[in-house]
Amino acid sequence: MSKKKGGEKMKLIGKLTAGIASVALLGGLLAGPAFADSTLEISDNGADSTNKIIVNSSSNCYVKQTNKTGAIVGVNVTSNTGGNQASNNTGGDTSITTGDVTTNVTTVVTGGSNEATDPCSCLCENGDASASAIISGNGADSKNKIKINKSKSQTVKQKSKTGAIVGVNVKSKTGKNKSNNNTGGTTDVTTGFVDTTVDTTVEGGSNTLNP
Repeated sequence: MSKKKGGEKMKLIGKLTAGIASVALLGGLLAGPAFADSTLEISDNGADSTNKIIVNSSSNCYVKQTNKTGAIVGVNVTSNTGGNQASNNTGGDTSITTGDVTTNVTTVVTGGSNEATDPCSCLCENGDASASAIISGNGADSKNKIKINKSKSQTVKQKSKTGAIVGVNVKSKTGKNKSNNNTGGTTDVTTGFVDTTVDTTVEGGSNTLNP
Protein backbone atom coordinates (compact mmCIF):
# COMPACT_ATOMS: atom_id res chain seq x y z
CA MET A 1 0.00 0.00 0.00
CA SER A 2 1.37 3.38 -0.93
CA LYS A 3 0.24 6.92 -0.24
CA LYS A 4 1.71 10.03 -1.86
CA LYS A 5 0.88 13.70 -1.33
CA GLY A 6 2.01 16.05 -4.06
CA GLY A 7 4.29 19.08 -3.68
CA GLU A 8 2.80 22.34 -2.54
CA LYS A 9 3.87 25.79 -3.63
CA MET A 10 2.61 28.95 -2.06
CA LYS A 11 3.42 32.53 -2.94
CA LEU A 12 1.97 35.53 -1.16
CA ILE A 13 2.70 39.04 -2.32
CA GLY A 14 1.12 42.04 -0.71
CA LYS A 15 1.66 45.73 -1.27
CA LEU A 16 0.22 48.34 1.01
CA THR A 17 0.24 52.01 0.23
CA ALA A 18 -1.41 54.14 2.84
CA GLY A 19 -0.96 57.66 3.95
CA ILE A 20 -2.34 60.96 4.94
CA ALA A 21 -0.79 63.70 2.86
CA SER A 22 -1.40 67.39 3.00
CA VAL A 23 0.05 70.38 1.22
CA ALA A 24 -0.42 73.96 2.32
CA LEU A 25 0.61 76.71 -0.05
CA LEU A 26 0.01 80.26 1.11
CA GLY A 27 1.38 83.18 -0.82
CA GLY A 28 0.60 86.74 0.15
CA LEU A 29 1.61 89.78 -1.84
CA LEU A 30 0.71 93.05 -0.18
CA ALA A 31 1.28 96.31 -1.98
CA GLY A 32 3.98 94.77 -4.13
CA PRO A 33 2.65 95.92 -7.49
CA ALA A 34 1.30 99.19 -6.06
CA PHE A 35 4.43 101.11 -6.96
CA ALA A 36 5.90 98.73 -9.51
CA ASP A 37 7.91 100.77 -12.00
CA SER A 38 6.00 103.88 -10.98
CA THR A 39 6.84 107.51 -10.17
CA LEU A 40 6.36 109.06 -6.75
CA GLU A 41 6.22 112.86 -6.96
CA ILE A 42 5.98 115.78 -4.54
CA SER A 43 5.83 119.05 -6.46
CA ASP A 44 4.30 122.52 -6.56
CA ASN A 45 3.48 122.73 -2.87
CA GLY A 46 3.39 125.98 -0.92
CA ALA A 47 6.03 127.54 1.34
CA ASP A 48 6.50 126.16 4.85
CA SER A 49 4.44 123.06 3.93
CA THR A 50 5.22 119.55 5.05
CA ASN A 51 4.78 116.85 2.44
CA LYS A 52 5.43 113.14 2.78
CA ILE A 53 4.98 110.01 0.69
CA ILE A 54 5.55 106.76 2.57
CA VAL A 55 5.08 103.42 0.83
CA ASN A 56 5.16 100.15 2.77
CA SER A 57 5.47 97.00 0.72
CA SER A 58 5.41 93.54 2.29
CA SER A 59 5.64 90.24 0.43
CA ASN A 60 5.23 86.99 2.35
CA CYS A 61 5.27 83.40 1.11
CA TYR A 62 4.66 80.27 3.20
CA VAL A 63 4.91 76.70 1.88
CA LYS A 64 4.32 73.63 4.00
CA GLN A 65 4.32 69.97 2.93
CA THR A 66 3.43 67.22 5.37
CA ASN A 67 3.38 63.52 4.63
CA LYS A 68 2.42 60.87 7.18
CA THR A 69 2.02 57.13 6.59
CA GLY A 70 1.15 54.50 9.19
CA ALA A 71 0.67 50.79 8.54
CA ILE A 72 0.10 47.64 10.58
CA VAL A 73 0.56 44.46 8.56
CA GLY A 74 0.06 40.89 9.77
CA VAL A 75 0.74 37.83 7.63
CA ASN A 76 0.17 34.22 8.72
CA VAL A 77 1.03 31.38 6.33
CA THR A 78 0.87 27.63 6.99
CA SER A 79 2.01 25.02 4.44
CA ASN A 80 1.90 21.28 5.15
CA THR A 81 2.42 18.18 3.01
CA GLY A 82 3.24 15.92 5.96
CA GLY A 83 1.09 14.11 8.51
CA ASN A 84 0.51 11.06 6.26
CA GLN A 85 -0.07 7.52 7.57
CA ALA A 86 0.45 4.06 6.07
CA SER A 87 0.15 1.53 8.89
CA ASN A 88 -1.08 -2.03 9.57
CA ASN A 89 -0.41 -3.25 6.05
CA THR A 90 0.40 -6.92 5.29
CA GLY A 91 1.96 -8.64 2.32
CA GLY A 92 3.41 -5.78 0.37
CA ASP A 93 5.75 -2.86 0.31
CA THR A 94 4.69 0.37 2.03
CA SER A 95 5.89 3.82 1.04
CA ILE A 96 5.12 7.44 1.88
CA THR A 97 6.52 10.25 -0.23
CA THR A 98 5.66 13.88 0.57
CA GLY A 99 6.11 16.76 -1.80
CA ASP A 100 8.26 19.86 -1.34
CA VAL A 101 6.94 23.03 0.28
CA THR A 102 7.91 26.40 -1.18
CA THR A 103 6.63 29.55 0.53
CA ASN A 104 7.44 33.10 -0.56
CA VAL A 105 6.12 36.05 1.43
CA THR A 106 6.77 39.59 0.18
CA THR A 107 5.45 42.59 2.07
CA VAL A 108 5.94 46.18 0.88
CA VAL A 109 4.84 49.30 2.73
CA THR A 110 5.28 52.50 0.74
CA GLY A 111 4.79 55.99 2.14
CA GLY A 112 2.90 58.63 0.20
CA SER A 113 4.45 61.46 -1.75
CA ASN A 114 3.84 65.18 -2.14
CA GLU A 115 4.81 67.42 -5.01
CA ALA A 116 4.30 71.16 -5.22
CA THR A 117 5.53 74.07 -7.30
CA ASP A 118 7.17 76.82 -5.26
CA PRO A 119 4.93 79.90 -5.50
CA CYS A 120 7.55 82.10 -3.84
CA SER A 121 9.35 82.89 -7.08
CA CYS A 122 6.86 85.69 -7.63
CA LEU A 123 8.39 87.50 -4.65
CA CYS A 124 11.43 88.39 -6.73
CA GLU A 125 9.31 89.89 -9.49
CA ASN A 126 7.27 92.07 -7.16
CA GLY A 127 9.90 92.70 -4.53
CA ASP A 128 12.44 93.93 -7.05
CA ALA A 129 10.08 96.40 -8.70
CA SER A 130 11.49 99.90 -8.87
CA ALA A 131 9.95 103.32 -8.31
CA SER A 132 11.38 106.74 -9.12
CA ALA A 133 11.03 109.70 -6.73
CA ILE A 134 10.69 113.34 -7.78
CA ILE A 135 10.65 116.34 -5.44
CA SER A 136 10.49 119.67 -7.30
CA GLY A 137 8.85 123.02 -7.45
CA ASN A 138 7.92 123.28 -3.80
CA GLY A 139 7.80 126.54 -1.83
CA ALA A 140 10.48 128.01 0.43
CA ASP A 141 11.15 126.27 3.73
CA SER A 142 8.91 123.35 2.81
CA LYS A 143 9.70 119.95 4.15
CA ASN A 144 9.40 117.10 1.65
CA LYS A 145 10.06 113.42 2.12
CA ILE A 146 9.59 110.26 0.04
CA LYS A 147 10.27 106.94 1.74
CA ILE A 148 9.79 103.39 0.52
CA ASN A 149 9.87 100.45 2.93
CA LYS A 150 10.07 97.04 1.36
CA SER A 151 10.21 93.65 3.06
CA LYS A 152 9.76 90.08 1.93
CA SER A 153 9.90 86.69 3.64
CA GLN A 154 9.90 83.13 2.44
CA THR A 155 9.29 80.06 4.58
CA VAL A 156 9.41 76.48 3.26
CA LYS A 157 8.70 73.49 5.49
CA GLN A 158 8.75 69.87 4.36
CA LYS A 159 8.16 66.87 6.59
CA SER A 160 7.77 63.17 5.83
CA LYS A 161 7.08 60.44 8.37
CA THR A 162 6.55 56.72 7.78
CA GLY A 163 5.83 54.16 10.48
CA ALA A 164 5.16 50.48 10.00
CA ILE A 165 4.64 47.43 12.18
CA VAL A 166 5.01 44.23 10.18
CA GLY A 167 4.56 40.75 11.60
CA VAL A 168 5.07 37.62 9.52
CA ASN A 169 4.45 34.08 10.79
CA VAL A 170 5.30 31.20 8.45
CA LYS A 171 5.01 27.48 9.21
CA SER A 172 6.05 24.85 6.66
CA LYS A 173 5.96 21.10 7.33
CA THR A 174 6.66 17.95 5.33
CA GLY A 175 7.25 15.58 8.25
CA LYS A 176 5.21 13.83 10.94
CA ASN A 177 4.48 10.87 8.64
CA LYS A 178 3.66 7.50 10.19
CA SER A 179 4.22 3.95 8.89
CA ASN A 180 3.72 1.39 11.67
CA ASN A 181 2.91 -2.29 12.07
CA ASN A 182 3.49 -3.24 8.44
CA THR A 183 4.50 -6.87 7.67
CA GLY A 184 5.63 -8.81 4.65
CA GLY A 185 7.37 -6.05 2.77
CA THR A 186 9.57 -3.01 2.96
CA THR A 187 8.62 0.36 4.40
CA ASP A 188 9.91 3.55 2.83
CA VAL A 189 9.20 7.08 4.05
CA THR A 190 10.55 10.03 2.02
CA THR A 191 9.89 13.62 2.97
CA GLY A 192 10.24 16.63 0.71
CA PHE A 193 12.23 19.83 1.16
CA VAL A 194 11.06 23.03 2.78
CA ASP A 195 12.00 26.36 1.20
CA THR A 196 10.73 29.53 2.90
CA THR A 197 11.54 33.11 1.91
CA VAL A 198 10.31 36.23 3.72
CA ASP A 199 11.00 39.69 2.30
CA THR A 200 9.77 42.86 4.02
CA THR A 201 10.41 46.35 2.65
CA VAL A 202 9.39 49.69 4.17
CA GLU A 203 9.87 52.71 1.92
CA GLY A 204 9.57 56.21 3.35
CA GLY A 205 7.49 58.91 1.74
CA SER A 206 8.89 61.83 -0.22
CA ASN A 207 8.29 65.55 -0.65
CA THR A 208 9.26 67.41 -3.80
CA LEU A 209 9.29 71.18 -4.16
CA ASN A 210 9.74 72.27 -7.75
CA PRO A 211 11.11 75.72 -8.54
